[in-house]
Amino acid sequence: MTSLLPTIEYVKGKVDGPTIAILGGVHGDEFEGVLACRQIRNLLQRTLIRGTVKFAAPAHPVAWNASTRNSPTDGLNLARVFPGNTSGNPTEQVAAFLTENLIKGADLVIDLHSAGRNFDMALLCGYLDSDPVLSIKSAAYAKIFDAPYTWIHSGPPSPGRSLSAAEALGIPSIYVEGRGGGQVRTADLETYVSGVLRILHSLAMIDQSPKASYTTISVSGDGNTDEGVISTTAGYFCTTAEVGSHVAQGDLLGEVIDDEANTCEKIFSPSSGIVMLMKRVTRVSPGDTLSIVASKL
Repeated sequence: MTSLLPTIEYVKGKVDGPTIAILGGVHGDEFEGVLACRQIRNLLQRTLIRGTVKFAAPAHPVAWNASTRNSPTDGLNLARVFPGNTSGNPTEQVAAFLTENLIKGADLVIDLHSAGRNFDMALLCGYLDSDPVLSIKSAAYAKIFDAPYTWIHSGPPSPGRSLSAAEALGIPSIYVEGRGGGQVRTADLETYVSGVLRILHSLAMIDQSPKASYTTISVSGDGNTDEGVISTTAGYFCTTAEVGSHVAQGDLLGEVIDDEANTCEKIFSPSSGIVMLMKRVTRVSPGDTLSIVASKL
């Protein structure tokens, strides 16, 4: 099992200070977070003056090596099994290892995701708004991070996430999503790196950081990629809407066509808001998430 566990890297400043835990590659088809962690690590080896930054990137090595969202070993999604189980399946053991050795004891958890191969997502920073004390801290960190969108998730946290594990331990947390699709955009990668550096600068862990550059739009909603607008048929999803577009309730998001190019299902927006996710892979099956629309605040 040891070979399946992630490596946790540490960069320590010259004096004590906050401990920041950063995950990248929780899903093996999300490349931005791992590459951002490596860039940040390299920078901090020269510039970190106080505190400790811990990295698990890739957080799920077997999925990373296979470039798959779920583990090729047991088929599980690491982002659905936190805080894990030391006696469970391999992926549950990875989650337990990360909870105990990376998340526990941190002053802030940052989970760097992206849309992966299957989806297109807006470049965003999100946080949980469920705990009245932690949410104030998480909101402040999300603002400092500075992404084009801030996604606020109210209500009980979805189970199994790194953020829900952090909340259970009383730790503020944020996560980041990028466009994904198996492609790493330099602008997205720079946003990841700059955002983390701004947070470290705000905590006086480094002397300087890039200035914020976005006019952030805040949205709210569940954000669960297992849900949203769901396909009821198999076929080919031809999109009408784009990620980041403003839609009204009932607007056409796309349609599913069959092998004879006949429309078998029209996909409409369930609410007014901003399109935060669209399925990128054209071939779809019943139950696939096709889109998520969040409410603009």
